[in-house]
Amino acid sequence: MALYQYLKTHAEKNPSHPAIIEGDSCLSYGDFVAQIERFASALSKLKLNPKSKIGLLCLNQKEYLIAFFAALLKGVPVIPFNFMLKPEDLVYIAQDAEIDTLVVDSAFVKPEAAPFFKFFSNKILVGPADSGQVGEGTLLWDKFIDSGNGSVEKHQREETIPDVILYTSGTTAKPKGVMLDESQFDSNCTGFLEHLRFTSEDKVIVALPLFHSFGNIMALVLLRSGASLILLKQFQPKSILASIAQHKATILPLVPTIYSFLVELYARGGYDVSTLRFCISGGSSLPEALLKKVEEGLGITVIEGYGLTETSPVIAVNTMKGGSVPGSVGPVLPNVELKIVDQTGNPVKQGEVGEIWVRGETIMKGYWNKPDETKETINSDGWLKTGDLGHLDENNRLFISAGRKKDLIIRAGENVSPLAIENVLMSHPAIAEVATVGIPDERVGEKVKVFVVLHEGNEATDQELKKLCREKLSAFMVPDTFQFMESLPKTATGKILKSELKNI
Repeated sequence: MALYQYLKTHAEKNPSHPAIIEGDSCLSYGDFVAQIERFASALSKLKLNPKSKIGLLCLNQKEYLIAFFAALLKGVPVIPFNFMLKPEDLVYIAQDAEIDTLVVDSAFVKPEAAPFFKFFSNKILVGPADSGQVGEGTLLWDKFIDSGNGSVEKHQREETIPDVILYTSGTTAKPKGVMLDESQFDSNCTGFLEHLRFTSEDKVIVALPLFHSFGNIMALVLLRSGASLILLKQFQPKSILASIAQHKATILPLVPTIYSFLVELYARGGYDVSTLRFCISGGSSLPEALLKKVEEGLGITVIEGYGLTETSPVIAVNTMKGGSVPGSVGPVLPNVELKIVDQTGNPVKQGEVGEIWVRGETIMKGYWNKPDETKETINSDGWLKTGDLGHLDENNRLFISAGRKKDLIIRAGENVSPLAIENVLMSHPAIAEVATVGIPDERVGEKVKVFVVLHEGNEATDQELKKLCREKLSAFMVPDTFQFMESLPKTATGKILKSELKNI
């Protein structure tokens, strides 16, 4: 089913119900759908061709969602830009995907961006910036959307082009475009809703960037359910807590690193989170110690899930009935097939750690313009190799027990799991964040180095942390060195950039 149809149904049943909340402004489902239809209609006035695609360079704002749904309704492929990428990576994506139409927010209109804007023959500007800085012929959002009459004729495009291309962050190489169709997002929402239920009464904080797969699927599944999105342009604990209190939010989806600082800020007092039903954690592994801190600190259940951009993205998520299970990302979605394999691709016994492979209708079509990388990731039987190491317990719950396969540290022939070390260290009350990496060493191959961020006003020593590791870990896993930091480098969604830490 087209995602727009869910919105249309909500708009017909309850047109005044809030769809999107931004600060003190609110967009109802009725107005949301009307603007989607007008934008989709207005696209007919642009010079589009069978290869045309729409790029979105926006913050978390209603215009992003209007353009996203309008592009799907019209049948024009849409590519969200990660605005945290370097300028050269944005240019790479524009050229790689051959994007000819751009929706850009005024926040990104700067003199140094002028060369980037020249790649697009159609430009639509949101906000008060000078359209001359974007380029000749730039259309203003309000005038563009008002030019549509609501009548939408499907765009004729090349059959090989997917509905959506989500580019990975490109932390170690150039970003890769993940090819997905609208039907796959809908299918992922269907599986997601088998584990967690959302209603039209829910008001959900969306601080996760919409361009990211986690933020994207949360927006889609919530709008499909008729809930209200509370969009935040700042991914900051203070604004998140203030918005929960102001709008009486019921659900909070975040990444682990933000939860760590959120709980610390909440403990100082002054914020009301009593309306929250539950929290959702994803994007990276949630250490058991942090799970306990969040649940005890906020007094709310945290539901952890797991997925990849390449899988639309949710693979597994805990259920409200089962609650949070420390260390587990929950049962696999009913429309996803999963197995744990050894280095030869053969299934391992239940409880044994191996690489997670998945298969099903939500698996990407491949990487855009990268057939070799696609073949490396998806085998001839349709199994996608996630690169993550985990195991299944006796209840068929999934555990990401050893982290990323590529992050494993090989020290003196032993496999050292950074995740295992990080889980132990996060139990220390002074630690806010931690990241473990392998540093090249001529004698043992790699040494284990840990970067640590302490809670404000707390202290800890190398000796103290090493002692904790000796008590909880095998001798070969005890870190060699510790380095204390004020902060750790992160992606736009709060994932720690270990590739940068290796160069420090």
